[in-house]
Amino acid sequence: MDLTIVQKEILQELILIYKQKNKAVKGTEIAKNLSRNPGTIRNQMQALRALGLVDGVPGPKGGYIPTSDTYRSLGLELDEKIKIPIYKGDKKIKNVNVTQIIFDTVTQEKSCSSKIYINGDTKQFSEGDLVRVGPTLHNKIVIMGNIVGRDDINHILLIDVLGVISVPNIDVGSISLKENLIIMDSGKTVRDAAKLLAENSISGIPIIKNGKLKGIVSLHDIAKALVQNKENEKIDAIMTKDIWTINQYEKIYDALVKMETENIGRLVVVDDSENIVGMLTRTDILNLIEGTIYPKLIEF
Repeated sequence: MDLTIVQKEILQELILIYKQKNKAVKGTEIAKNLSRNPGTIRNQMQALRALGLVDGVPGPKGGYIPTSDTYRSLGLELDEKIKIPIYKGDKKIKNVNVTQIIFDTVTQEKSCSSKIYINGDTKQFSEGDLVRVGPTLHNKIVIMGNIVGRDDINHILLIDVLGVISVPNIDVGSISLKENLIIMDSGKTVRDAAKLLAENSISGIPIIKNGKLKGIVSLHDIAKALVQNKENEKIDAIMTKDIWTINQYEKIYDALVKMETENIGRLVVVDDSENIVGMLTRTDILNLIEGTIYPKLIEF
């Protein structure tokens, strides 16, 4: 990958500050240290994010963090090896991490087994234990299975695989950006919202006021309002005001974790300026994992 001198300087400074502070780095910090215009740094960061060389952390305490590709692009080595956890039941096993995963019977019709190479004591595991490996760093692969054997000399666990899940390592924006995003002004009525939802076969609409995101209304909100004969009330009276957003450059896995943690079914996707650029639902993520929207990713 050919990087410009400016891009290399920015990445080197990002790594340096990140090592010192161990938290997301502001673009203004990099600009100050390199004596460059903050706007130049911001534009370069957008390009570097598109290349997968930096990750963005949204919010007041957010900024940028280096990825493993950041180090590789500069010919550097990561300070620490990536550690992949292994769980027995719901308990994470301390001082044990996975170093290699090999599927060795994928052609079998009724079974699939895997060799799990670990750093740590294999004697902590017994035949019949239900284990969960992962998630791995990039594609968030999680493997579940029962232990059917172990090699204590070579530190190998042999498992009968029950299931494998992988969340593609792509940005939220890859599947959520909308050319014609449907939004509604807070001054509209419940009847207006119901009509818009029905006409577009969607389950939720971001609500704005003076160009700013103020809430979100769902089919559930509309149904509840109609039962209470509130079809002529303003939509801002029934909308959900607790809005959960996610930056378009965050990963799909991060979105899934946020949905699970907050027990929500959709996220409003925003850009770096907090402008609404899309919507992401659990269904979108499930379709991605199942592969039903793979052609859209090719086009994107």
